[in-house]
Amino acid sequence: MVKGIYVTSPDVYAGKTIVALGLSLCLLDEGFRVGYMKPIGWAGTSVEGRPMDEDVILMKSVLNLPHSYDVLCPIIVDMHFVEKLIKIRDRGMDVIAKSYEEVKKGFDVVVIGGLRDTKMGLSAGLSAPEISARLGASILLVVKASSDEFVDKVLAEKRLIEMFNAKLQGVILNFTPYYLQQHVKEDMVPLLEERGVKVYGVIPETPGLLNPNVREIAEALKGEILAATDKVDATYDTILVGAMGCESALTYARRSANKLVILGGDRSDLILSVLETPTVAMVLTGGIYPSSKVMAKAEEKGVPLILVNYDTYTTVQMIHRISGRIKPQDSKRIGMVKKLFPQYVDWRSIMSDAEG
Repeated sequence: MVKGIYVTSPDVYAGKTIVALGLSLCLLDEGFRVGYMKPIGWAGTSVEGRPMDEDVILMKSVLNLPHSYDVLCPIIVDMHFVEKLIKIRDRGMDVIAKSYEEVKKGFDVVVIGGLRDTKMGLSAGLSAPEISARLGASILLVVKASSDEFVDKVLAEKRLIEMFNAKLQGVILNFTPYYLQQHVKEDMVPLLEERGVKVYGVIPETPGLLNPNVREIAEALKGEILAATDKVDATYDTILVGAMGCESALTYARRSANKLVILGGDRSDLILSVLETPTVAMVLTGGIYPSSKVMAKAEEKGVPLILVNYDTYTTVQMIHRISGRIKPQDSKRIGMVKKLFPQYVDWRSIMSDAEG
């Protein structure tokens, strides 16, 4: 019997793609035949002349799936998702079930990707718990463990899932900050398990996976890359905002390696000084082009300069909202997931506990 594992989350940007990909890669390496589908996808890009969810493109490529995109992702929505889902609610579930029946042929397990959060689609009867119950798949919940609040969130999700007669198989606690890891493992995990929630793993915060690369920042901010265009796939660990005096900024710059620096394009003195410290890239705000001396120094140091029209505060806020996306050609992030997942997650138990 084919097992179905529905990867969803209470929150957006909780790392569902990382979990779905990591689990699939582990199962593949163990010799399992792994399928994938996303019942409802988000129109984040396009393929073959139609809107498509980026996760579906990634998983079709990585798993070398034979199915068409229409089968792997039968329903596509955008910001007007409520209106669209309500229009198709009478037949939406049947369309999803039909695709699932086709996808699971010839596989041992099908990893099912969830739309943004568990509750999305509830107004049309097409939320993750409702779809999971119809497909007979168990739910693997991915939760950000960035504060103690996640415990109550998990318990609330458990009640929601069970209300629709779906099964919460367990949770993976993701993006756990270094300073919270011991507390989460020693205090929060036992607390959840006492309340009937199995915890399959605690994954630490990994900046290389979570943070966008230089190219993604430039695209999201509609910025212009002025220098070191061959370094745009680099990722950063920390952000430094150059909104202080030169001496103070340099003190922080020297302490921080692998950093992204955000500052006004008119601060040539500070830009040149920071370029002498280990820096991944600089975002120059205010739409002010830097001097030729700055451009030459950035090229020499191999530091991309991204020119944006926003002010520094707005730029910082926008970058914090960008999450690094894993694309089929992103061998670096795919490799990181393949190494990270089995190190922190008991994926064998996930497979053995899954419903089929």
